[in-house]
Amino acid sequence: MIQQVAFIVFSAITLIAAFGVVAARTVFVSALWLVLSFVGVAGLYVLLGASFLAMIQLLVYVGAISVLILFVIMLTRDVMSATPQRNRQWVMAAMVALALFGVLAVLGYTTDWPVSRAAVPPTTGGTVVLGDDMTAADAGQIPNVVVEQGADGVTYRVAGPIESLGRSFVTENLLPFEVVSALLLVALVGAIVIARE
Repeated sequence: MIQQVAFIVFSAITLIAAFGVVAARTVFVSALWLVLSFVGVAGLYVLLGASFLAMIQLLVYVGAISVLILFVIMLTRDVMSATPQRNRQWVMAAMVALALFGVLAVLGYTTDWPVSRAAVPPTTGGTVVLGDDMTAADAGQIPNVVVEQGADGVTYRVAGPIESLGRSFVTENLLPFEVVSALLLVALVGAIVIARE
């Protein structure tokens, strides 16, 4: 019951803050709403049992990215002016957003999502217990499964969240991770150059 209430609270914080990002009259206030939205997402990570991702969300996004965004906004002119941001295409944008939401909702409802019959491992990782009616092929469909050949036969171990995150950073996501870090470095150097001028 407490988890459901916390989920509703963090979801409401995230959604209201996301609406505040697009509805704020000034860019600075919009960035502050973005910080609150990041905090709400970190709370959702805590509810999912992904404490490491929640910590990264707070340190990287709330602590670093938000400060960088606020730093860049403060270097621009007329930041605090409350001139309304008018756009004649808001009706078209709202229609496209609603159509996209409808397509995603229909696809999410009609898709036959695969369900594994394996026991759910703990969040720290562990050994997957094979059921009586489950085959090795079923166990092979579990995400992040590691097949280990031991003296007593084949066991299926599921990596924990930190191990899985580390593997993804140094394998399939290595290039995007490095590109994002280089992009942030270029943005920081650009902000320093603008501040010196």
